[in-house]
Amino acid sequence: MTANQASPRAGLPAAQAATARPHDPADHPAICCRPTDLPLVAVRKKTALYAPLLLGAALAAVLALAGSAMASPITGHDATSTGSISKILSAGDIVTGVRGTTNGDVILTGSHATGEGANTLPFLYQGPLTSAAEDSGFHALTPPFAGFMTGTFYGPDTSTYNPDTIPGGQVRAVGSYRTGDGVFNHGMIYLGPVSGGGTWTTIDVPADGSNTAGGVRACPSDQPGCVVMDTIAHSTMGNLVVGNYDLNLGHGVSGNAFIYNMTTHQWTLLQLGGSLASGTTLYGIWQNGGPGSPNYTLAGGSSAHGSSLRTQRAFLMNYNERTGHLGPPRFYTYGNAPALVTHFDGITAVPGGFNLATISSAQASSMAFVPTNGGNWPLFGRATWYPIDVAASRVCKPAGCSMVTGNTVFQNQVMGVYVKQSDGKPRTYLATVPTS
Repeated sequence: MTANQASPRAGLPAAQAATARPHDPADHPAICCRPTDLPLVAVRKKTALYAPLLLGAALAAVLALAGSAMASPITGHDATSTGSISKILSAGDIVTGVRGTTNGDVILTGSHATGEGANTLPFLYQGPLTSAAEDSGFHALTPPFAGFMTGTFYGPDTSTYNPDTIPGGQVRAVGSYRTGDGVFNHGMIYLGPVSGGGTWTTIDVPADGSNTAGGVRACPSDQPGCVVMDTIAHSTMGNLVVGNYDLNLGHGVSGNAFIYNMTTHQWTLLQLGGSLASGTTLYGIWQNGGPGSPNYTLAGGSSAHGSSLRTQRAFLMNYNERTGHLGPPRFYTYGNAPALVTHFDGITAVPGGFNLATISSAQASSMAFVPTNGGNWPLFGRATWYPIDVAASRVCKPAGCSMVTGNTVFQNQVMGVYVKQSDGKPRTYLATVPTS
């Protein structure tokens, strides 16, 4: 285990284990915990209703397309997992990202409902994961951007993992915000104390190819009316930020992924399958080899998997920030079986590989373990899948839940959103997945 990998947290109380039975290596699905009536829109992590910042139109379109086949709500029912999945924070608080700290606590990022319509404030939380609450460790921050209306953080980083770029006692958090200036969402980077008072920086994907690797243009040169409408910064580690951007309607297929280098201020616009319009998303990043290493593993989803079916598959891919070299993506589907949508939403290194928070049309929330070898430029092996049946747990009782997602993962602890039928409010669950 390298210093950059997640390590056991001393003094952190153990969470109850969620019922999660892996699919076996022969692809035979586990018997149970595979609900077939989940609405596909439930797998959207960045839903405009509860965190009004776009996921990316391409992926949203895929999810919406699937929704008609799975439109009935999630229903609660008796299960042995009752009591094994717990609520953290308060109603209206959506956790989107997590990183560990040196003292055994964690940093959480997300959105906090302001009570003014659908508007939210980005929040940071520092403290124990299993007892996260709106206490002295919780801070909803107001970005100082002119005309700020609403925003959220999607991913943090800490000096535990990157002491060369993040001063002790500070965190870096990335996300998006809206001002009403005609751009739907701007990207943002915060660096400073959890309680606020740090520096805020706007980042927007350049439409014209300026400061992009290879001069690649987000907007076609023959469409002067094209603008980048969204820059959604999802995750950060080392010198890099990864996320997605969208174009205004009528100017090409939207929803592509970017890598942003905070040191060089250069953007890399992904062209999986040789196209900027392959519905590619990047939600997670992990720096392999510790602070200063140029090698990273990226996680997300894409339709550029070579199949004639325009489905979304999760993928992992290596990237070297010094050379700009991208390794070949390896694609995954939930349960190693056909699925309309599978997407990796969060990544964390564990002994022997990566754990990944996953959403899918076949299972609203799950954790995948992908074994690796090859050091700091890893080769990705066959995934083992652990379904997390939030709908059957006590958090959704008595009337059931209308939405469940899997947003982020720390060690073997997955967090995501659930929305109860009884009041329609988004909340965050914490599930600990037994892997042995």
